[in-house]
Amino acid sequence: MGPPKISIKFHFLQALRAIAAWLVVVDHALIDLTHGELPNRATSLAWALGDTGVYIFFVISGFVMVHISWDDFGRLGAAPGFFRRRVIRIVPLYWLATIGALAFHNVSTNDSAVAGWPELLKSLLFIPYYDGKFGWAPILRQGWTLNYEMMFYAIFALALMLPRKMALPGIAAALSVFVSIRPLLPPGVLAYLSSPILLWFVLGMGIATFWRLHGLTEAKGLARSAKFFEPFGDASYSIYLVHGIALTMLLRIWETPSAWFIPVGLVVATGAGLGVHIMIEKPMLRAIAASWKAP
Repeated sequence: MGPPKISIKFHFLQALRAIAAWLVVVDHALIDLTHGELPNRATSLAWALGDTGVYIFFVISGFVMVHISWDDFGRLGAAPGFFRRRVIRIVPLYWLATIGALAFHNVSTNDSAVAGWPELLKSLLFIPYYDGKFGWAPILRQGWTLNYEMMFYAIFALALMLPRKMALPGIAAALSVFVSIRPLLPPGVLAYLSSPILLWFVLGMGIATFWRLHGLTEAKGLARSAKFFEPFGDASYSIYLVHGIALTMLLRIWETPSAWFIPVGLVVATGAGLGVHIMIEKPMLRAIAASWKAP
């Protein structure tokens, strides 16, 4: 078995990843200010910004999965190789962040509702569960999006066993049907996972299919203009995972924050994410890649 594939980097996609992560950070910083109060218009704005950030992430995911797997459909061994690479990219840092979040909550709160072993196991295995306090949210609350990501990766991996002409329409049809039968499903995990948010993956897949069929390439001017955002896009996964703890720590220092909490929180969360990306995420991925290559 060879090492994981190295995908072609799109500079504008890295810029979009950075922007998506920042939208989610601003969303949560605004919620910290408004305390989620529904009459406050800033709360609605926060939700809109956060939703937009998640939608961008899902469209990018759909695009990238099709783009990097374009020649792998129907190839023997492509499915397990694809899923293994996705697990390596997503799981280790998420597990560390989840365990860190659990430890942080246990140390910093006296709340008897702090998650225990069952919640930790479900969180680590990407099994959605309903929390009476936070709804359908794992221990690391922003990890709810990864439940959808991992489901999408599993479906995509299975589809890789088919020819591309069958696989891509099949994925789109399967996700669309799953969403359409949501009203018929009893309340629970399946109803939760059949959210219309899945259709953003389909949109990304459609864009990638059009891109590949027409032989499109990234415009050099667009790539140059996006270069500034590239380091932040590279760190976007780390920023996304750790920004909640970063904002919470900032609130501990800044007990009565003003509107300045939003830009300051954005800078602090971005700095924390960059630090985790440089000191933990990159070395960890290099170590995993090295062990993969080892005889």
